[in-house]
Amino acid sequence: MSKIHHSDFVAILANIYQPKTYLELGLYTGETFQKVRRTISGIGSRCIGVDIKKPPIDGEIYVQTTDDFFENFNESVDMVFIDADHRYESVLKDLKNSLKILNKRGCVILHDTDPKNDSLFDPGYCGDSYKIVNDLERREDLNITTFPIREAGLSVVTWKNSTRTQLRKKDEQ
Repeated sequence: MSKIHHSDFVAILANIYQPKTYLELGLYTGETFQKVRRTISGIGSRCIGVDIKKPPIDGEIYVQTTDDFFENFNESVDMVFIDADHRYESVLKDLKNSLKILNKRGCVILHDTDPKNDSLFDPGYCGDSYKIVNDLERREDLNITTFPIREAGLSVVTWKNSTRTQLRKKDEQ
């Protein structure tokens, strides 16, 4: 089992991607949000958080459901971390809404996609959110890589043909 915490892994990805706009769905205590914000603060990035409960942190936080958030938010984003409701149907809806606003060079990170054992299927932990991986692996427009981070796992989703080289070639045409 990986010793790295998912919040550290997400912060590492933020350091690599350098998102201008980072969106986090499901904040809990705000640990991941704060780590990412510290990581990308030097580049003038915007960090947006959404949760049904106000976390003990400051920032651009929307205290509402993700459905309500997406009804009024249509700006583009470079990186999304989904860790809100752990029911498959909710994760699917959050993913679809996130993909609508995701830039072509962006990524979506999904938490709880590779539970270490069946005891983690509890709705208060991973739930059945892991089922999204099979759906994403069948899609021809997306890449997905799942990592066995700690006990819950984490998946990174990007658009197909979105490497810097591929996008540069498209821009040249």
